[in-house]
Amino acid sequence: MQAGDVKLGSIFFDNHRYEIPMFQRPYVWGEERNWRPLWTDIAAAADSVVADMLSGDWPEEPPTYFLGAIVVKAIPTHPQRLGGSMLVDGQQRLTTLQVMLAAARAVATEVGAESAAGRFGEWVENSEKAVHEKWPDDKYKLWPLPQDRSEYLWAVRDVGDQSPCPDPAHRICEARSWFEGQILRWATGDGDPSDRLDALHSAMETRIALVRITLEKTDNAQVIFEALNHRGVELSQSDLVKNLLFRLVEEDQGSRHMSESLLVDHWLPLDGREWRAETVTGRIKRSLLDQVVAYWLTLRRGEVVSVERLFDEFRTWLLDGGYKASDVIKDIRQYADLYDKLVTDPPDEPTAALVDLVLATKTNTAWPLLLWIYGDDRITEDQRRDAAGALSSYLVRRMLCGLTTKDYNRLFVHILQSARKRIDAGGLLSDAIADELARLAGETRNWPGDGEFVAAIMGSNFYGLNRARQRVFFAGIENHLRDDKAEDANPVRACWEYLNIEHVMPQNWRAKWPLADGNDEDLLARREQAINSVGNLTLTNGRLNSQMRDKAWPSKRLALQQKSTLLITTASILAAPPGVAVEDAAAWPTEWDETRIAKRRAYLVGLALEVWPRPEITPAAEYGDDAGSGGEEEEDFS
Repeated sequence: MQAGDVKLGSIFFDNHRYEIPMFQRPYVWGEERNWRPLWTDIAAAADSVVADMLSGDWPEEPPTYFLGAIVVKAIPTHPQRLGGSMLVDGQQRLTTLQVMLAAARAVATEVGAESAAGRFGEWVENSEKAVHEKWPDDKYKLWPLPQDRSEYLWAVRDVGDQSPCPDPAHRICEARSWFEGQILRWATGDGDPSDRLDALHSAMETRIALVRITLEKTDNAQVIFEALNHRGVELSQSDLVKNLLFRLVEEDQGSRHMSESLLVDHWLPLDGREWRAETVTGRIKRSLLDQVVAYWLTLRRGEVVSVERLFDEFRTWLLDGGYKASDVIKDIRQYADLYDKLVTDPPDEPTAALVDLVLATKTNTAWPLLLWIYGDDRITEDQRRDAAGALSSYLVRRMLCGLTTKDYNRLFVHILQSARKRIDAGGLLSDAIADELARLAGETRNWPGDGEFVAAIMGSNFYGLNRARQRVFFAGIENHLRDDKAEDANPVRACWEYLNIEHVMPQNWRAKWPLADGNDEDLLARREQAINSVGNLTLTNGRLNSQMRDKAWPSKRLALQQKSTLLITTASILAAPPGVAVEDAAAWPTEWDETRIAKRRAYLVGLALEVWPRPEITPAAEYGDDAGSGGEEEEDFS
């Protein structure tokens, strides 16, 4: 390995091409953390050249501004191609510099600084005479990844090319526009724009430097890459996973020619913005892809994998297991697609309800089990539906009973392992999931029976549950009511955060909902117990909720009649629920009181037992340590 300081002019002066290898992540730099500090340093260097030009006093050792490091490794070259280097590290920086140079060329052309425009252009494109006709892409000093390619080629396009940007929201397109604006403002500041742009070029040629580390054939690029990046905040865990996989494809497994096809055909969508979007797990922000790769590795290993240790655990699993990198790339993509399909287009309503529950309550620890259930071809659709129903019942009963989520990560991995053994032995998944869950014992793991479940729902403070859990309950009841006879059979989802929990009789009841005898302590106690009970709660959208919150019953009833379409409201608040005597049904909507709240509560409890049943299986003795019995509260993979 050789390392040394080099001026920027030396990096881009020769006819040479820098290739960004497939294991690198796409372009992610942005304005505040990257472009602005880079431009600040370059503008300062250019200002120092302008000052020297005005004074006529040229320092023997002008100040040097360092922009960081790049790591390169020579690549085999076809006889008709220009010599090239693989960018092991520093591709974000060099891509940004190339885009900035193209922007400077455009500004120089715009203000009539032809000499500066020509010199900036020589740093963006190799000499036309040096490029063989069979290899036209050698025209560019830098060759980007496929997922950045069309935007990069637009950003460094020839002067006069007015074609629109393929994706204006792409970071490279944004960088080109941003640098062009900054350079134009700087060039048209105090002084002649042509002179100032000459100063900018001179500064970049002689006063801007990089540390260039050149690897020899025997140097381990992976070790050097990790040393430079593994402890930084820029690269995500899934970036490191991708880097290792594609490096193995290109180097260790003799499949360099497969690298681009694997990237384009399999990994490319995973570099998209939707997969890089940050999700919050606990108090930690992670990319969605980090999370899903952790779920995938958990189901493959049969052991809990945290996102924080994802890359280390992945590398150990991959190298110790001798797995083929190309197969692993395809497998990760397959399960990422499966995750996306389950979230956006679940195959049936039991699955959709389970996924909605998991997303609404952020029970991320269930995902490895879900991905295995829906990813194993031996499992039939009927078995998957039954398993989804059992898991939904288990989760809903425990959350409404206020039971802990402690150790869910180990618990679900244990269920996965046990169910997988049952399937391997020719058993049915639906039996395996329900049996395993029903036999769990102990407060931290049991599947609550009907008595415990009913008592939890009948309690006087159902409203004390968090809002996501309340929405799960009411959404489940609502969807159960929306059978094939319902006018609107489209399901509602607990994830819809615009759905609010509304008190029919308001918490501030004293002004417009007076008791017959305000001094009767028994009536007062009964009223207070009814207010936050499940029988007095329903779902509304936010606008309706604020419109009618504390109004008297006649006004609230009218608002519900005019606006509400939910059956949990229309079929048990605005009309008498099943079980109310015929002679009482007609008078049901005229009032809303403690008696009606109690009857509706009993009605909802009966529906809950239908929606989330539990099999008649006796729990075993205390659930053992084979799934882990750690005392940590671990609701996610962070």
